[in-house]
Amino acid sequence: MRMFETGADSPFVSATTWSARGGGLYHGGLHPDWFQGRGAYGGLLGGVLLRSMMRELDAPARAPRSLTVHFCAPALEGEASVSVRVERAGRQVTHLSARLEQQGHVVCLASATFAESRETSLSYGTARPPQVPPAGEVPVVPSEVLPSFARFFEYRWCVGSPPYSGADEALVGGWIRPRVPSPLDAPLVVALLDSFPPSAFARVEGFCNGATMDYTAHFYVPLPLDAPPDAHYLRTGQSRWAAEGYTDDIAELWSADGRLIAQLRQVAAVFPPGR
Repeated sequence: MRMFETGADSPFVSATTWSARGGGLYHGGLHPDWFQGRGAYGGLLGGVLLRSMMRELDAPARAPRSLTVHFCAPALEGEASVSVRVERAGRQVTHLSARLEQQGHVVCLASATFAESRETSLSYGTARPPQVPPAGEVPVVPSEVLPSFARFFEYRWCVGSPPYSGADEALVGGWIRPRVPSPLDAPLVVALLDSFPPSAFARVEGFCNGATMDYTAHFYVPLPLDAPPDAHYLRTGQSRWAAEGYTDDIAELWSADGRLIAQLRQVAAVFPPGR
């Protein structure tokens, strides 16, 4: 099976490249270094699932166009497995599904669409990133104030307000990149999109917990991105709705030259203080 070219020394690549056992089965482990609270953070799990599907498909011309992940239970420390299934392969599009399991229990369910490029006269991009200072002018956030997994990324917050600050708007984001330079492939895009707390937390006064229920990512540019491995990316997030203990979040990832790379939409549960 041909491996995709990635940053071989990248901690994220290592953590999301599990051992292939044949028949669509991949085996690996989850380490607390990649945790957020009691379980692994969703960007890592999405990266594991998507990379496993990319390896199983083994068709670089069919790029990932969308990924949906349902988080059924916390992903705990220890061994885990991913089983990948090709649901349908057409002339230009392939649909795959994947399950991440621990001790016989489903932790995540995922589906993805891979498709070849098509000839078309329709081509445009009207989305524009917010106006923010260049990455070099924004201070780095100390990793000690962030969740465990965040030590692998360099954060430069410059969008919206900090979590738990009681702000009027639910906006969160800033510049981000892996601390160990790595090409921006599709699994890493998912990780960066899910690397900030839910935007709704900016409107919360005082600490509270939350958990992603599901998210869907859409990819808009060819990946891996033609950019230096140490490039900064602008990740923006906005929530437009919260009620009955749940909230939405719309995250976007931008290149330094203003290209919209991908978008992620999620629904998260928000827990009362003390839970």
